[in-house]
Amino acid sequence: MSTLHVSKYTTGNQASVLVLLHGWGSSSKIWQPYIDELCKYFEIWCIDLPGHGESHMIEWDGSVEQGMQLLANVLPPVCSVVAWSLGGLWAQLYLQHFPERVQKLMLIASTPKFVASDDWLNGMPIVKFKLFNENYLSSPEKTLQQFIALQTLHGKYAKQCMQTLTRSATTKNFQNIAWGLSWLEEIDLRGMNYLKKNNICLLQGENDQVSSLAAAEDTAKICNNLELHNIAHASHVPFLSHPEIFIEHVFALIQ
Repeated sequence: MSTLHVSKYTTGNQASVLVLLHGWGSSSKIWQPYIDELCKYFEIWCIDLPGHGESHMIEWDGSVEQGMQLLANVLPPVCSVVAWSLGGLWAQLYLQHFPERVQKLMLIASTPKFVASDDWLNGMPIVKFKLFNENYLSSPEKTLQQFIALQTLHGKYAKQCMQTLTRSATTKNFQNIAWGLSWLEEIDLRGMNYLKKNNICLLQGENDQVSSLAAAEDTAKICNNLELHNIAHASHVPFLSHPEIFIEHVFALIQ
């Protein structure tokens, strides 16, 4: 087992640590537009998840247990976390495994269960998800490009958001990020205690075509202490299309 890549940014004022976790197929580069502003108040740690970015050659078994240990090995004893999409699933699992190490949590377009089922109707339809998975295994680069377009569909400033997603996308060793699709299909955290005990903020784009607003609303129904913020005219990347709102909510959550 090797080590996840971490990029650290600080102004030297010994501020509290804010960890940023990216989504599937992306990398920690996705947070670059916000580093300067966030560093005014926090020490920023950006993590590349296994197979992504500078962690593209990491050795691990793909299990939740080893994944959480990889994360625990590089994070400080206490931090707050902002996590988008698949990164949000990692953050929820981390909170479950190490509740004492997480001060505050902001999820962006991330729910405790991704794929739809008989008792989770507003997740991504399983037929659609399996087709995406098959396409990725046969043509990963093309499918990843299509996924980038899907993330910006029906959202404000779609062209600019697509450019940022493309610049931050994983571009090599595509087989090393396939584990993320298995996690999204299999993991279900709806029954976990963290949903009922911790204060969580969820930012959700109203036009998200990957993780729907309805799924976010379903999440709010089962989380006692979750604040859901619906971002109008936003897609799966509300932090890219509405940066001022994103920064405002980060400051409000942490302060």
